[in-house]
Parts: sequence; structure tokens; C-alpha cells
Amino acid sequence: MPTASAPTVLDARYGRTRERRRRGRVTVIGVAAAMVLGGAAWGLWTGLGGAAGTLEADTVSATVRDDSTTEVRWLVTGRADAALVCTIEARDTSAVVVGLVEQTIPATGSADRAGDTVVRTVRRASSGLIVSCRDA
Repeated sequence: MPTASAPTVLDARYGRTRERRRRGRVTVIGVAAAMVLGGAAWGLWTGLGGAAGTLEADTVSATVRDDSTTEVRWLVTGRADAALVCTIEARDTSAVVVGLVEQTIPATGSADRAGDTVVRTVRRASSGLIVSCRDA
């Protein structure tokens, strides 16, 4: 009567069988495939669709004219066919808002729009900036 060798008996006792090894490999391959597909889907989503509707508002310069007015030059890059409302602020040396204008910028058909806005202030400002833009 043939007897099983000691390593075979121990492998069977502790779950180290061929079936178990094959199941482990299939699980690893499945997880790796899911990660690759997820990464590809994320890349397509962010690369193709993520940047389509973004707006970028930049302050070009700010000139403090006097104690009650500050002129802010700005550049907005983004959606060409949509009117925008942009918030432009004047701030004092403590970064306290001393003047604010919400300016409507009409659709021009161009993604880049530039302009200047005079902000009336309650006291002398030290800087001016375009804070944000949104659809009108």
C-alpha cells in the first residue's frame, strides 16, 4: 500500500495545493487588470473631459489711483461662448477687502478676454485682483 510522502501530506493539511496556487494567480491578474482599466478610464476622463469647462482668471496689474479708486487689469481664459460674471477686489495692507465689483463680461467667441476695471474703495487700497469668474 503506497503511502503519501511527508511534504504532500503537509501541503494538503495547510492548504498549499495546486488549486489554491492557481486561484491566487487568477486573483492577482484580475486585480491588476482592474487597476489598469481604472487608470485608463481616469486618464481619459481627466484628459479629454476634465479641462473642457475650466476658467482661469489672472490679474495682470493693479494701479492704486488715489484713496478711493484702484484700477485692476485682468485676463480671463476659458469658455468662449458664455457670458461671465467676475469678482474683482481691492484690498488694503492687511488684506481686508476695501472695494468690490462684480463685472459681467460678455461672450466674445474668443477663449481669451482681457480688460480693466475701476474699483471704488472705502479707503486707500494697496492691491487689486480678480478673485473668481463664473457663468452669468
